[in-house]
Amino acid sequence: MPDLPPRFARGKLRDKALALAAICLFFAGTLCCLPAGAAAATSEYQVKAAFLYNFMKFIDWPAEGLSSPATLCLGILGKDPFGDALDEVRGKTAKGRRVVVVHFRSLEEVKDCDILFLSASEKGRLPQILKAVQHSRMLTVADQDGFCQAGGMINMVFVKKRVGFEVNLAAASRARLRVSSQLLKLARNVME
Repeated sequence: MPDLPPRFARGKLRDKALALAAICLFFAGTLCCLPAGAAAATSEYQVKAAFLYNFMKFIDWPAEGLSSPATLCLGILGKDPFGDALDEVRGKTAKGRRVVVVHFRSLEEVKDCDILFLSASEKGRLPQILKAVQHSRMLTVADQDGFCQAGGMINMVFVKKRVGFEVNLAAASRARLRVSSQLLKLARNVME
């Protein structure tokens, strides 16, 4: 392939930089400082709900892996920490599919789910849950210390009063999920 003239190379580089800047701005609204006090828990989970929605846009599932051709199912396993924060996500569109939110009380109920958020109430059963879903095409997400090290795929973390996230790329790859390189650039930590 011949070398591109300098003006075309600069154009390609500029296009990539603009795309990355747009993604950063898109996430910037969710990377806000959280207030102190009683409202912090609500604000924290509003931010985390926005993160969940944004993750949907930057993950590619294999064609046979999605639970439905018309919807993306976000499942919450265990005690729901989000309250009404997920109302902002429910019904929106991601990847051309309508987002539905389903609450599961037990692992046995979990099926036909594209993203599974594991609540802190399930921490004691984390290894058992991750083993049970490891062969599915389900993106596993939590906000628990050691989640990615235990085999989870995305863990939301607090860093300097801001919500960030880490990614276990190896776990996502084993499930045949493709994590966008743009999302990986925004991660605090990527485990390969």
